[in-house]
Amino acid sequence: MNISDIRYEQFSEKDDHAARKLLSYDADASEDILRVLDQEPKLFITAFIEDQLVALAQVNEPAPQSYVTVFVAPQYRRQGIGSAVVKYAENKLLAGGTQNVRSSFRAGHQSSFAFAQKLGYDKYFSSAYMQRTGDAFPLAELLPIRQYTDDDYLPTHSLYATAFHEMRVRVGCFPDSVIEQPSETGRRAWQEGAKNRFVYEMNGEIVAYSNLYGNEISSISVRTDYQGLGIGRKFMMYLCNEIYQRGYKAVDLWCVVGNDARHLYNSLGFKEKYVNQLVRKTL
Repeated sequence: MNISDIRYEQFSEKDDHAARKLLSYDADASEDILRVLDQEPKLFITAFIEDQLVALAQVNEPAPQSYVTVFVAPQYRRQGIGSAVVKYAENKLLAGGTQNVRSSFRAGHQSSFAFAQKLGYDKYFSSAYMQRTGDAFPLAELLPIRQYTDDDYLPTHSLYATAFHEMRVRVGCFPDSVIEQPSETGRRAWQEGAKNRFVYEMNGEIVAYSNLYGNEISSISVRTDYQGLGIGRKFMMYLCNEIYQRGYKAVDLWCVVGNDARHLYNSLGFKEKYVNQLVRKTL
């Protein structure tokens, strides 16, 4: 087999059955990929040798920092296919302006870490995947929460970027963390997903923000000077109920290992399912 024989294509509906069959060979390793495939199939690239699907790659949109992960069919591993697909994805991102790329795999999978190291990736941080099932929360009071609008962008982005930067500093795994700056590209992206974004107001000011992604609480942040007042707990309860009302049976989230918010999530009934190790590389 020659690596040059690999044919890359954008994922399409006709590939769905073959892709799911491919991912079924290793349910643990493919769980995260499958979840994204259900939500955003446009992010995926297929790799074929003749008519055989041999690998599937999640390649996020090019940005200063982007993400890639690759799943190779077990019978085609250790033949250089994984390395070739990762390189193809990196070149695609680099051409789009990406400077840093991240990837992830289950913590403790030494073969995956060795593969990442061979391709120039360094250990970054770990994140726990958590899930809550059960009944909605009883909320006796009407909370000052509403959907995000475009006019909210600057104050909301500021509190979000500051809160996450301070969390990263506290955890200690992000030595080069900086406060993300607002941009017109970011503003457009936030507006496009406005129906899944929420703000919490007090005294006419936005003091907390969250973004939903399917049944996942993708982010939640409370303005630094309003932390410790129970806002995060109330907001989390509201968001869980919102997800249940949308028809989902479970609420998911990721929590950086070492983040103090883990105590809140535990108290609200979230259970850890597994931990992912993230790695990164400068292109």
